[in-house]
Amino acid sequence: MKNIISGALIGVANLVPGISGGTIAVILGIYEKLVKTIADLTKFKLNKEQFKFITTVGMGLSIALLLGAKLMNLALDKATGFTYSAFFGLILGTIPFLLKNLGKVRFDYILVGIFLFLFVENIQFSFTASGAFLPFAGFIAAFAMVMPGLSGSLVMLVFGVYDTVIKAVSTLNLPVLIPFGVGVVSGIAVCAIFMKYLYERFPEITKNFVFGLVAASLLKIQPFDKQVFTWYGYVLTFCIMSICFVVSLWFTKQTKRP
Repeated sequence: MKNIISGALIGVANLVPGISGGTIAVILGIYEKLVKTIADLTKFKLNKEQFKFITTVGMGLSIALLLGAKLMNLALDKATGFTYSAFFGLILGTIPFLLKNLGKVRFDYILVGIFLFLFVENIQFSFTASGAFLPFAGFIAAFAMVMPGLSGSLVMLVFGVYDTVIKAVSTLNLPVLIPFGVGVVSGIAVCAIFMKYLYERFPEITKNFVFGLVAASLLKIQPFDKQVFTWYGYVLTFCIMSICFVVSLWFTKQTKRP
C-alpha cells in the first residue's frame, strides 16, 4: 500500500507544472531504488522484490494520472496559490533531510544543479503539438520527470503540448497518448540508466547536484505570484505551508537514511 501511495503522489506531482515527480520520489525516500529498478528493468534483470516494487509504484502512478488530471486542473484553476502553497511546504520540509544525506557539502555541484534548473526554466520554444513532434516532447518531458527538481509538466508547457496531453489523458485520446507515451517510456528508461550510473559512480557529487535542483525548484513553486491574495488569503497560505512543512518534516524523519 505504501508503494501505491508513493506512486500516486509522484503521479499527481507530474500533473502540476513546476512540481517534480523526481523530487517527490526523493522526499519519499525511494528515488535511488526507483531509478535502479527502472534501469534494471530495461535489461530484464528484475528480481522478485524489484518487480513487486515497480508494479505497485506504477499502479499508483497510473491511477493518479487517470483520475487526478481533472481534479488537479480544478484545484489549480480554482485555488492556484493555495495548491502551490501545499507543494511548497512539502518540498521545503525535505531540505533538512536532504542536507543530512549529502555527506560532504559541495557548493560547486549544488550551484550546477541550481543553474541547470534556472536554464531550463527560462528556455522558450514554439512548437506544434503534432504526431511527429509528440514522441520527442514525451522523451524530454520524461527525462525531466525522472530528474529531481525538474518538472515534466513544465517542459510540456515550454513545448506547447501540456493542454493537448492533459486533455488526451482525461478523454483517453489514443492518437495523442500513444506517440507521446512512446517518448515518455524511452525518456524514463534513458534517464533512469543515466541517474543509476551517476549514483553508483559519483554518489556524493550526484546528491549535491540533486540538492541544487530541489532547492532551486522552490523558486518556481512559491505561491505568491500564482494568484492575488487578500490579507486573510496570505494567512491561509502561510497556514497551509506550515502544516505541509511539518507533515513533510515528520515524514522524512521516519524515512530511513539511504
